[in-house]
Amino acid sequence: MNVLLHSGATAWSAAAALMCMIYALGDVSGAHFNPAVTVAVVLAGRGKCSLRDGLAYVIVQLAGGVAGALLCVGIHKGQTVLLQPVAPYTTESACIAEFVFSFLLALVVLGTATVKGITSHLQRNYYFALAIGSCVTAGGFAVGGVSGALLNPAVSFGLATTHLLNGGDLSMCFLVSAAQVAGGALAASIFMVTHAKEYAKETSAS
Repeated sequence: MNVLLHSGATAWSAAAALMCMIYALGDVSGAHFNPAVTVAVVLAGRGKCSLRDGLAYVIVQLAGGVAGALLCVGIHKGQTVLLQPVAPYTTESACIAEFVFSFLLALVVLGTATVKGITSHLQRNYYFALAIGSCVTAGGFAVGGVSGALLNPAVSFGLATTHLLNGGDLSMCFLVSAAQVAGGALAASIFMVTHAKEYAKETSAS
């Protein structure tokens, strides 16, 4: 909606929507809403999301991306969004941008939403959604003018599939989504190193 309206506040708008949805539904599913993040959570282990649940989440996330894009197409009388780098940047530049900020987003999710609060006796922290939403804000302003700062394969898939209605194709979607998922996978690896105590607890408990 922001892109089709040429809004200058896309980063703020998307981040605010994500933050609100995470606070609203975090206790239901973990509120991933993003296949790259789901991949990170599954790979990071610790029983936070099983492979079976992760696959189900990804399917629903992709469906949600398409549904959201179709809603916008209906509201805007058939207008769709072309998934491409922002001129004069290249496809390689866009994929790097998506990789870097998808990594950042997934790492922050792992470090805030899947662990107990730092120096807190509470079972969870209450800053996690703000931290995650801030990653989207940062990514939007940093690389929105390079790749669009999608940072989410479900968003990429939704935009690309609906643009098929206007003669588009899925080639860019596959490249960008692969970069985003790779960022999520790297985040899981880095999390295992930076949060080794999360796994030490499992070992001592067993």
